[in-house]
Amino acid sequence: MSLNLATDPEPVFKLEGVRYVYNGRQPALDSINLEVKRGEQLALLGANGSGKSTLLKVLDGIYSPNGGKMRALGRDIAAVASGHDSFRFHREVGLVFQDPDVQLFSATVFDDVAFGPLQLGLPQVEVLARCEEALEMMEISHLARRAPFELSGGEKKRAAIASVLSLKPEVILLDEPTAALDPRTKWVLVNLIQKLGQAGKTIITATHELEIVPLIASRTIVIGENRQILADGPSHELLHDTDLLVRANLIHPQLHYLGHSTH
Repeated sequence: MSLNLATDPEPVFKLEGVRYVYNGRQPALDSINLEVKRGEQLALLGANGSGKSTLLKVLDGIYSPNGGKMRALGRDIAAVASGHDSFRFHREVGLVFQDPDVQLFSATVFDDVAFGPLQLGLPQVEVLARCEEALEMMEISHLARRAPFELSGGEKKRAAIASVLSLKPEVILLDEPTAALDPRTKWVLVNLIQKLGQAGKTIITATHELEIVPLIASRTIVIGENRQILADGPSHELLHDTDLLVRANLIHPQLHYLGHSTH
């Protein structure tokens, strides 16, 4: 992982004063300054509606900023969003949406996982190998021939992540990957994120579940309800900053303090 950081000085993402406004009137991101180095594991923390999902879509090239400058993997993100070089870009950057139903559209789970590699024009043997590896990583090989609508919420989430992993992207963007999951599936995903990070992938995870952050990210960005970055630093430091977490509406002081104990 450190070798990539040393040999590739240009950040994977560089945002300067980035803004995004929905429908020309509803601010979703405001004055975002951010650099992400290759091989980093980063958490985006913020309350619902703070702009975490929008930021991931900007990083993925789905949305083009309304203001400011942004480069991604050495490319101008405006060119990616407009379609120029989009195919190559999306081989390297994969986004897992919060709602897996957005990502699953084929007749079977296997077809969804195979869709990306097939679009790359890979040989059939390579497509099969990638699908088998992705399904095994997510522990859903037994669901390969099932229809997505037959799956539970947790199974759908795993299938959606497998559909991104089959592309073998260098950068993985995860939007609330553990939301509404049972404990076992939740920790399967946490362990997977850890393994991908150890393998040198750049991983950015948007979440408001504080307990998983120290396990999946060494660096954390806290986004406030004003859609601006409130803090950027080591995860262990920011997670102990109670005033910051209260300000970001990530904890409530009356629930956080019980007598003389802090939870």
